[in-house]
Amino acid sequence: MWFCRMLRQALVITVLIAGAAGAFAGQNSAARVRTFAALPNWSGIWQSAAWPLDVSGRPPGGEAQLRELLQLIRIPPYNAEWAARYEAGMKDAAAIAERNATFKVCSRSFPALMEGPLMFQVAVLPEETLLFFENGQARHVYTDGRGHPSGDDLWPTRLGDSIGHWAGDTLLVDTIARSSSEPITPRAWFSMLSESAHFTERIRLVDANDLEDQLTIQDPIALAAPWRMTLRFKRVTELNRLVEYNCTENDRNPVVEGKITITTP
Repeated sequence: MWFCRMLRQALVITVLIAGAAGAFAGQNSAARVRTFAALPNWSGIWQSAAWPLDVSGRPPGGEAQLRELLQLIRIPPYNAEWAARYEAGMKDAAAIAERNATFKVCSRSFPALMEGPLMFQVAVLPEETLLFFENGQARHVYTDGRGHPSGDDLWPTRLGDSIGHWAGDTLLVDTIARSSSEPITPRAWFSMLSESAHFTERIRLVDANDLEDQLTIQDPIALAAPWRMTLRFKRVTELNRLVEYNCTENDRNPVVEGKITITTP
């Protein structure tokens, strides 16, 4: 149910890399080679460790296992005002049941995208690090020294605006301008953040098969204290390429009488 797989993403990544390389057109090629050689190699396919999927496309332990492993579904350290909003929402059993029954999403906002079941590849370039997900979404973390846009050039988006720099083999990411129009993550339907939310990440390769993202969320409007967590990703060894994820044209899971159903082939 979660994954439909076929070839396409490798070509898209190649095109994006070629386009990004144009930013270095004025730099001596030998200098760019040296810059490239100093960057870590995060190639391969990765997936959130919170989603240990079996052949059915679901965790062996089902929903209970997911709720134990997922971190973004936990209660944020809200201030009193936002805690009251959250608690009021959690008391609305009918609304929760409706969202759970009809939940079907083809894309996710940040930071939910980082803890979702979608596999991704990483392209580490001198000017940016690109995280490309199997559903076609891409996070661009610009590392060429540019700052965040300002004024009318900055507006909220689902993934926000991300810039970063390298500290050895650790990528330090700074993200702002994340849209506040949807929950922090699926399953946490009443966990919201304001448009002032500020995200920092420390992403590093722990070993050959483990990638780690130390995420801190700060929000002067909604949170009483920084919210810290560590997201982990495992290398996918069963596949040697990403394949297309088709959700919008998935007619096997129509919503009937308020519930997602499965239509047999």
